[in-house]
Amino acid sequence: MKKLISIAALAIMFFSCSDDYSPRPVGYFRIALKPHKYRSAEIPCPFTFEYSDYAQLIAIDSAKCWYNIYYPDYGATVYLTYIKLNGDLAEHLSQTQKLTYEHEIKANKIIRKAISFPDKKVYGLKYRLSGEVASFIQFYLTDSTDHFLRGALYFNSYVNADSLAPVVEYMDAEIRYFTNSFVWK
Repeated sequence: MKKLISIAALAIMFFSCSDDYSPRPVGYFRIALKPHKYRSAEIPCPFTFEYSDYAQLIAIDSAKCWYNIYYPDYGATVYLTYIKLNGDLAEHLSQTQKLTYEHEIKANKIIRKAISFPDKKVYGLKYRLSGEVASFIQFYLTDSTDHFLRGALYFNSYVNADSLAPVVEYMDAEIRYFTNSFVWK
């Protein structure tokens, strides 16, 4: 009887382990990116720009010209802060650089790209950060004398640079279009 139970137990162990089990890697949802389409911003500010048809322009303080461009499908927000200059351009440039480089602790690299449209008097700098950072893109635009606009991209989710990479590329194109369409009034 003991021999029969031993053979049965051995047979069960042998046949039950016949499937080759391997753990599955963690998967992420596929992100469907929409085609780029734009419309003009109708705002009472000393500037105008075009933004995505798929985004919502939200007034945070319309008197100060502080707006957010919210992309609900991607959980992304571009925060825009306008400042009327009073001979303090250097202070705002320094503050923008300081705010950007606070992410340096987590950033793998920071790439700076100049923005220059002399015919529209629009000048600036875009910072593209990579790694597990809270903000992947930051930028500023100015006319160098009277106006200054700062922008920063944030996501409403846990930062995972690999899974967010397609959306960051999409948002980079959106911000590039934003800066190209930007005009001081």
